[in-house]
Amino acid sequence: MLDWLKNFDLGRWWIAAIAVGVAVLVPASAAKDHDIALVGFGLVACGFGEWMNHRMETEIKTAGTLTTFERDNRALGLVIDVLGIILIAVGLYRVLAS
Repeated sequence: MLDWLKNFDLGRWWIAAIAVGVAVLVPASAAKDHDIALVGFGLVACGFGEWMNHRMETEIKTAGTLTTFERDNRALGLVIDVLGIILIAVGLYRVLAS
């Protein structure tokens, strides 16, 4: 049952950030808790920004196929990252201030 957890690649943590962000965003939106929803949306944005900055590169070697996710900063990816960080900060501030 937990085979997916054993196979989870920490080198692609941005996928987990998107999943956690959606898991926070959906119930918070349903409960109309806008501050927590901001945090979830910020996590999703950071995950997508990092996904854009870590594109998959595949190279065929004699021993097999090598797949890497080297960081290649792109302007849009960085903008989405910064937007996500701002949303997380604003959401956490509003949660802690209330």
